[in-house]
Amino acid sequence: MEVGFLGLGIMGKAMSMNLLRHGFKVTVWNRTLSKCDELVEHGASIGETPAAVIKKCKYTIAMLSDPSAALSVVFDKDGVLEQIGNGKGYVDMSTVDADTSSKISEAIKSKGGSFLEAPVSGSKKPAEDGQLVILAAGDKVCLTLKLRIDIQSPCLHHCMFCC
Repeated sequence: MEVGFLGLGIMGKAMSMNLLRHGFKVTVWNRTLSKCDELVEHGASIGETPAAVIKKCKYTIAMLSDPSAALSVVFDKDGVLEQIGNGKGYVDMSTVDADTSSKISEAIKSKGGSFLEAPVSGSKKPAEDGQLVILAAGDKVCLTLKLRIDIQSPCLHHCMFCC
């Protein structure tokens, strides 16, 4: 299974690296594309835009810095909404307010995609060690990704899921 990953800051880079270490194919994107280089050295491929990542991957994870970045990646030109649709899942792990999450969820679902809100509790070291706690809520179809990651790799310590 190929997983997309948008946002390669402190948390996103560590989480992407863990996915690669445990056998997942990962396509990455970051506003500063040079942040993708180290992950490419470990086997990731680069998506030139968020839309390109969505097009290539069944599931895409976003770990973005703030509500403005989360909205921009979804709604701007070459954003998530240009390629999301039936059979595609979007997992937003960014820590954003409820209004931002609702706007993103409604837009993704209106295009036929599945949405999972999944903010994490933890910081750089737990992310590097695969010890994050994920608080997830959303579409049951996105639970497939959560189960695959739980079963196949120690990328996270615990996930609480509500649907």
